[in-house]
Amino acid sequence: MSIQRKSKSMLVLAGSLLVTTALAGCSSSSPAATDGKKGTTPAGDEKPFTISMMNLSVLSEPPKDNDPIISAVKKLTNTDLQIQWVPNGTYDEKVNATIASGQLPMVLLVSTPMPSNIKNAMRTGQFWEIGPLLKDFPNLEKALNPQVLKSSAVGGKYYGINRARSLVGDGMIYRTDWLNKLGMKPPTTLDEMYEVIKAFATKDPDGNGKNDTIGLAEEKSIRGFKFILAATGGGNVWEIKDNKVVPAHESKAFVDAMNWYKRLYQEKLINQDFAITERVQNIDNGNKGLFGFRMGDNDFISRHSELFKINPAAEMDTSSLLKGVNGTKLLMDTGMSGSFVIPKQSVKTEAEVRKILQYFDKLSTKEGQNIFEWGIEGVHYSVKDGKADRTPEQAAKYAAEVIQMQQAMQISDGSLAMEGTLDKYTAKFKAAKKEAAAVSNIFVVNPAAAYSSATYDQKRTQLDKIINDARVKYIMGELDEKGWQAALESWQKAGGDKVLEELNKEYQADPDKGK
Repeated sequence: MSIQRKSKSMLVLAGSLLVTTALAGCSSSSPAATDGKKGTTPAGDEKPFTISMMNLSVLSEPPKDNDPIISAVKKLTNTDLQIQWVPNGTYDEKVNATIASGQLPMVLLVSTPMPSNIKNAMRTGQFWEIGPLLKDFPNLEKALNPQVLKSSAVGGKYYGINRARSLVGDGMIYRTDWLNKLGMKPPTTLDEMYEVIKAFATKDPDGNGKNDTIGLAEEKSIRGFKFILAATGGGNVWEIKDNKVVPAHESKAFVDAMNWYKRLYQEKLINQDFAITERVQNIDNGNKGLFGFRMGDNDFISRHSELFKINPAAEMDTSSLLKGVNGTKLLMDTGMSGSFVIPKQSVKTEAEVRKILQYFDKLSTKEGQNIFEWGIEGVHYSVKDGKADRTPEQAAKYAAEVIQMQQAMQISDGSLAMEGTLDKYTAKFKAAKKEAAAVSNIFVVNPAAAYSSATYDQKRTQLDKIINDARVKYIMGELDEKGWQAALESWQKAGGDKVLEELNKEYQADPDKGK
């Protein structure tokens, strides 16, 4: 799960002002390392190395110290993990408050995109650079996608141990039993998608004799917009035009994507309250069988266990393949869901840094990846014919005990884990991601991902809000194209022009631009 949450502006400001003092001042003791040179597996009789950590709890109830997965991780890595779990909705605020207090843990999870106060602290040498050390930790080095590392670098240096996620971030999720009833096939173009959504809203796909189904379920973040934008030919946050970095939201393709949504809204084929709908509401509505089509991450399909209990005849499928004006394209995801960073305030020596990297290196081995992909043998899975397999009871325990820990602690993509038999819907979304990633030239990259803008770091929330609010109003018919252009001008005046100046300065100085 992504931890992209917006911190309150005052806390971000406080964090920016106080981070230098906090990181350089107060110190906390950490265990002395016994091996400062090699990224090797600790000896069996070596005392566990204590690592304090702040991490995000994806569930409202944080994991317990005796959580079976945490216990397995401790045993594998020979560490004593002391984790402070913070709820998802308040995580960034807690990070800033912790920085202000001067009581930083040895390992800190920071969000994507990385907050400006953390970036500034990296530039002034207050976090450990890990790039030069990675060669000594081959499992970790292999787990960190070099393309994602480059895009998350600060000043050309690597500080973050990124939590991997697929570069395929978007897709369609749809009720195949509804498609079959209506004699339709999964959509492969925008026009076909429109027809499916219209049929789901108007042709009584659930057969209850009532006009009570939603065509497309959306939420206030408009999860499917990037997927549609790729089909209309849009760019990934930024584009390069006339040898300059420009915003993707200034393109005709962006307006075309908004117009596609606007048509659905006007024809009442989308939930009319999408602008205030939370994700959990959509999950609940899907489980109640109120809609048959959604866009976003393919793994949403696996969150409908309640639907299948309520309606055993329900069937769903997913795909990330949609032909648009430029062929089959996807806006490449960041490939990461936050990064673990190591503050110099609480980790004093390179030897201690190596111990922490050794922990992540061990998590990146086949054994470590097995823990997060399968759980504990005999509890969450069994081995049958040399492959992992789950009973329904084990699958339920895996869903309850492992998935959230995988999202919180795993940094690899799980590709080294043992082969096994997946449940139907987990297999479907994994297959959909793999299928999309295998398509030649499918990804539209963010050409400015590796560049920095101090103004954008400072004003990102304000600038993004201008565009996102105007986008919603345009879709709902409260703004016309003239009003949209006025919003673009407001973005420029609020700091957008300065952002472009800073990004283009780095772009023009980049010897690798265009590669």
